[in-house]
Amino acid sequence: MSMSFTERAPIEKGFAEVFGTRIAPRLSELENRRQALLKTARRHAGLALAAGAALGLLFVTFGTGTQGIGGVIAGFAIPLAFGAVGALLLWRRQAAKWSGSVARTVMPDVCDFLGDISFDPEAIKGFPLERMQKLGVIRRFSRAEISDRLEGRWRDTPFEIVEAELISTKERRGTSDDRHGTDRSETTLFKGLLMRVGVPEPIPTRILLVRNYGPGNKLMEMFGATGRDLPKIETGHEAFDRAFTAYAADAETARKVLVPGFLDSFLRIAEAESGRPGAQGLEAGFHDESFFMALERDDDFFAMGRLTVPADEIEDDLHGVFADIATARRIIDRLHGDHPDD
Repeated sequence: MSMSFTERAPIEKGFAEVFGTRIAPRLSELENRRQALLKTARRHAGLALAAGAALGLLFVTFGTGTQGIGGVIAGFAIPLAFGAVGALLLWRRQAAKWSGSVARTVMPDVCDFLGDISFDPEAIKGFPLERMQKLGVIRRFSRAEISDRLEGRWRDTPFEIVEAELISTKERRGTSDDRHGTDRSETTLFKGLLMRVGVPEPIPTRILLVRNYGPGNKLMEMFGATGRDLPKIETGHEAFDRAFTAYAADAETARKVLVPGFLDSFLRIAEAESGRPGAQGLEAGFHDESFFMALERDDDFFAMGRLTVPADEIEDDLHGVFADIATARRIIDRLHGDHPDD
């Protein structure tokens, strides 16, 4: 097994020693855990596929109404497809257990190394989603899946960040003649990072910064979209006003907050730190002692431990962990007016 860690980024400086003394000695134990979970995953997935195939054969052999080769293929393929879905879900269950084992093993050492930071893969403490929704930073949702909660301080600024997927569930009831009853559909409204950053002094008004949809803004205002029922603020910042629209309950207070330097930094965050082209992946707002941000991203945050990859190849995952923590720090740097990539 490889027992070394190569420091690449500035945030990793000094971690090689921590890896060698604290993490490397536990890699053999981790690998045993991975192999046991992998064996279970393969067994469960195989059973699910076998059950689907068996049902398909029974349906083809004893079923009625299977006409022609098309009916035979469908009669076998449909149960097999259900078996494949079951196999995938069972595999993912064991993969999640492995990822959790890796996180519980390495993250305490990473957090202790960096100092003043904590990590909770299950996000037990939650996140102030209701406040963000009332502010208008995120849309109304039916169900939220949050994980990988990182909390700490950087440059004497408190922050917390989670990976989130916000889902809207809609139900359509059929007619009395509809034997299928209720149809349910789900739509992902948001996938990415939600972040709360503490501000030096409470902001005595609500301020919402959302993408500029042009004529779409008027429709949202007309239909009372959350936050957009507030007065619109003209910032006088040409680049910001092209990409975003600001709303605030108190225009005078908002202009004292939305100064050119802050708006420059906000644009840099939108362009550099979200997973969307240009400034399309960020919406934000101020409320009391907090600055909330929703950054759309498709990449997983704190992705650790792939079930088919040996534990001694954990180095790449650790580099990704440090890169994700550096993202949180870099956002705060930008809010302070410092842009590391300049």
